[in-house]
Amino acid sequence: MLALNDPSAAESAVSAAGAGSLLAAGAGSLMPSAGDPVWKVLVYDRLGQEIISPLLHVGDLRERGITVHMSIYGDRQPIPDAPAIYFVEPTEDNIRRIADDLSRQLYDSFYINFSSALPRGLLEDLASSAVASDSFGLVAQIYDQHLNYVSLESNLFSLQMNKTYLTVNNPSTTESQIEDTTSQIVSSLFSILVTLGTVPIIRCPRGTSAEAVAIKLESKLRDHLLNTRANLFNDGIQVSRPVLVILDRSMDPGSLLSHTWTYATLVHDILDMKLNRLNVTVDERGRPVKKTYDMDVSDYFWTKNAGNPFPQVAGDVDAEINKYKQEVEQVTRSCGVGSLEEVDPNDFSSSAKTLSSAMKQLPELTARKKTLDMHMNIATALFKVIQERQLDAFFTMEESIGKLNKSSLLEAIRDDKKSPEDKMRLFIIYYLSVDDISKEDLAEYEAALSHAGCNTAPISHVKQVRMFSKMTAAINQPAPAQPASNDLFGTFTSNLSKLTDTLQSTGVSGRFESLVAGVKNLLPTRKELAVTRTVDAIMEGTPGGPADDYLYLDPKAARSGAASRQPPKGRVTFQEAIVFVVGGGNYLEYHNLVDYAQRSNLVKKKIMYGSTELLTANAFMQQLEALGQK
Repeated sequence: MLALNDPSAAESAVSAAGAGSLLAAGAGSLMPSAGDPVWKVLVYDRLGQEIISPLLHVGDLRERGITVHMSIYGDRQPIPDAPAIYFVEPTEDNIRRIADDLSRQLYDSFYINFSSALPRGLLEDLASSAVASDSFGLVAQIYDQHLNYVSLESNLFSLQMNKTYLTVNNPSTTESQIEDTTSQIVSSLFSILVTLGTVPIIRCPRGTSAEAVAIKLESKLRDHLLNTRANLFNDGIQVSRPVLVILDRSMDPGSLLSHTWTYATLVHDILDMKLNRLNVTVDERGRPVKKTYDMDVSDYFWTKNAGNPFPQVAGDVDAEINKYKQEVEQVTRSCGVGSLEEVDPNDFSSSAKTLSSAMKQLPELTARKKTLDMHMNIATALFKVIQERQLDAFFTMEESIGKLNKSSLLEAIRDDKKSPEDKMRLFIIYYLSVDDISKEDLAEYEAALSHAGCNTAPISHVKQVRMFSKMTAAINQPAPAQPASNDLFGTFTSNLSKLTDTLQSTGVSGRFESLVAGVKNLLPTRKELAVTRTVDAIMEGTPGGPADDYLYLDPKAARSGAASRQPPKGRVTFQEAIVFVVGGGNYLEYHNLVDYAQRSNLVKKKIMYGSTELLTANAFMQQLEALGQK
C-alpha cells in the first residue's frame, strides 16, 4: 500500500499471509517496492492509525517514503507536488472528506485504500463528487485492503471495538445496534481470513453472541465462494484446514479479572499498555520523567520474556546484563579505553582490525543497553505497584481460590491496605469458582464489600452469569500434569541481589534493590483456562469435552439444513486454530494458549488469538458495573 500498490509489494504481502502471520502480512502490505521510494503523504483515520501504529514507527514510515503523515480529520494544507495515500474506513464522513480534498486538489494524485470493502453506494457518491468538481483525474487507484483489524503480534490481534461485552449483554441495546456490532465483527474476521488466505471450519457455542457472529460469517464466506468472480482466497490444495473457534466472553469472565504474575499480563494490566505502547514515570536525578516505550517484535527481550513469570524476568535481565558487561569490557579493553563513550573512531593508535571490530559492535551494544534500561524502568514501575496494592497476596489467594475459606476472604476484604477494586476482583473470582454460597454468606460478603468502599454493582450481573454457566469447571483450575518446579523461584532473591550489583556496575539502572524487598517469590501453578480447555477439546476431537454441543459450520460444504451444523462422525482433529472471543480478551488467555501449543507432544499446533478488544481488569470491571446497574 505504501509502495503505491506496486504488484511486487502486493506479492510479498500475499507470501506473508500464506506464512500464517497476521503481523507479517499486515506489514507486508505496507512495504515498498525495490528501488528508490516515491516521497508521498499518508492520510489516515482513527482505525487506520491504530492499524499502522503497532506495525510501523515514524522511522519506518520515512524509510518507506512517507514524509508527512496526518489525520484525515485535521486541517491540512495543500502539497500539490506529492501523491497522497489514504488509509481509511469506508464511511460516509470519510467519503465526504476525500471528495472535499479532491475538489481542493490538495495533492498531486490520490491512492485511496479502504480498510474494508467499500459499499457500491459510497463508491458512487465518491465518483459523483469527483466528477462534479472535475477532479476525477486525480484518483489514481482505489483499493479494498481488507485490513480492518490490528495486529499486535504475529499471532495476536484485536478489532479495537470498545465495550462490546456491555453492548451484547445490555438489555437496553436495540436490535439494530446488535446487528451493527455483529456485522462489524464479521467484516473484520472476514478480512483476517482473506489475509491468511484460508476458509476454516467454524465452531461456536449455541445460544450466544458467538453463534450470531459464526452463522453470519459462514454465510458471508459461502456467498463469496459461490458468487464472486474474484476469489480472495487461495485456491491451492490445503492438507488441513484450520478451525476458527468463536467464543463468548460470558463463558469465563473471571480470566479478565485475575491478578496475574507474568510479565506481559502485568505490563498490560498495571501499566495499561495500548497498541503495544505504554507510559512509565522514571526517576532521573530526583525528578519524575515520563517515558513512552514501544513493545514489539523487534524487542528481543520482550519476545523472549513476555509470557514468563515476573520473577524469572529479573533473572533473565541479570544474565543479559552480565553478557552485556562482558562484551563491553572486551571492546573497551581492545581499544584501551575505560568506557564505550571513549571509543574514538579517529584514534589511529589502535590497530585497524581492532577499531573496525569495535565500531561494528558499538551500535548493537548501544541498542541493547537501551532495551535493558527500558525493561528495568518497566520492572521498577511494576514492583512499586505490586508493593502498594499487595498484588502478590491477591495472586497467592487466587492460585488456590477453591481452598479459600470464608474467614480468609473476609479478612482480605476488610484489610484497609488493599484497594477496593482488587477486593472486588478477588470476590468475583471466588464467587464464580466455588460450588455453593449460602444466601447468608453472600449477604455478609456484600455488606463487607460495601463497608470497604467497593462498588458492588458488578455482583448483580455476575449472579446472572453464574446462573446460566457452570463456572466451577471454567475458572482456572490447575491442570493435573506437569507441575513446575519451585527451584526456579528459590533463586529469585539471589538473582535480584546479583542483578542489583550488575546494574550499579554497568549504569543500566539503579535503585532497584529497595523496590523488590517484600515481593514474594511466587511460582504460578500451570493451569489451563476455560478458553484453552475448549480449544484443546476441539483441536483434539475429544469426545465428552466442553465443546461437544458446539455448532460445526463449514462454508465450503453444501447447505443441507440443521444437520449440516453437526460435527461429522468420527474424530476430527486440527493442527491450526484461530481463537476469537466476542466481548474482549487479554494477554493471560493469549499466553495460556501459546503455552498449550508449545506443550503439544507429537504434532506441533499453531494458534492465533484475538478478540473484539484487549481489556485490562479495570476496563472490564467498568462494563460489569454498568451492567449491574441496569
